[in-house]
Amino acid sequence: MRSLITYSSAVAASRIAALRTRRESGAETTEWIFIVVGALVIGGIIIAAVTAFVEGQVSQLPGAQ
Repeated sequence: MRSLITYSSAVAASRIAALRTRRESGAETTEWIFIVVGALVIGGIIIAAVTAFVEGQVSQLPGAQ
């Protein structure tokens, strides 16, 4: 029984050490979701601003209703 506890604690210690030294690279799925949603929101704001500007300029043309 004692050897099982010793083995289990050794395995746990090695796993903890491996997790501490492992470096994560890249973005996780949730980070990518936030990045894509943010890009879509920024794109929508830009499109709305350009559309409002163009419609304002068109309304200033002579003969525009």
